[in-house]
Amino acid sequence: MKRLCLLLLVVLYGSWAMGQGTAVPKLIDKEGWTSYLQGTMPLVISVPHGGAINLSEIPDRSCEGAVTVTDSYTKELALEIADYLQKFNSKTPYLVICNLVRKDIDQNRDKPEATCGDSRMDAPWTVFHTQIDEAIKEVVAQYGYCVYIDLHGHGHPEQRLELGYMLSDKELQALYLNKTLPTKHHSLSNYINGAKGKWQIADLLFGPQAFGTLMANEGFPAVPSAQDPYPQEGQKYFNGGYNTRRYTASAYPEVVGWQIESNMKGVRDKTGRPVFAAAFSKVIVKYIEQVAATKN
Repeated sequence: MKRLCLLLLVVLYGSWAMGQGTAVPKLIDKEGWTSYLQGTMPLVISVPHGGAINLSEIPDRSCEGAVTVTDSYTKELALEIADYLQKFNSKTPYLVICNLVRKDIDQNRDKPEATCGDSRMDAPWTVFHTQIDEAIKEVVAQYGYCVYIDLHGHGHPEQRLELGYMLSDKELQALYLNKTLPTKHHSLSNYINGAKGKWQIADLLFGPQAFGTLMANEGFPAVPSAQDPYPQEGQKYFNGGYNTRRYTASAYPEVVGWQIESNMKGVRDKTGRPVFAAAFSKVIVKYIEQVAATKN
């Protein structure tokens, strides 16, 4: 039986003063551009857009399609999650955090677009993604499966989590209304394949045990979920990027995961972060147990 690694790639916003809390990532390069927290559970979280270091010698990225906005307080949010899991669950997620601003490098893009062709940024791109690879390999070797989350933040009017499974808003709508199954690889494909018929894609998007449904039950609205299955006409929605596509691809058959685009109010703001961390921790522990059960 193939083993499944649920890789939950989470992209987080903002910056964090290292040394606060109980989860203290270590700098893994001499420049301090990437931080890493060793985990003790089958959960890998990446934070590509929450850094605050702006290199004066590097011009702002300006190639075609370049986005340079910081995902504010995602780094803080990831560390709040790690702190809660350590304190109340005696577990530690793996964290991979980019400390550079998005103006210098975009760690949710393939290297040419991530660096806009500036070879000086090749090294931090490689370090960040090599660390994610190594974390996944370690988790799979120990647990046989891995959850990967890429944590981000959005500024859309709808105050809800946007869960990106590499399915567009139209594909979610067609699946929910017409039961039209996706014909392409999505970020839950490995989970479904590894479960050997136990789960269908609709269960994992709109069912009672779907991540979005479980988060909504804890007071954090999410799309897709049973409560909010797909974005309505005119509503913006992020369905996942390079990291989600790469680390949940068929080349990582033990990994299942998704991108989380988190809203500011009640999630990434100062008062919301600890409440969200508690809810997220409760749900992700349950979700990981659900994944593990498919392996038995």
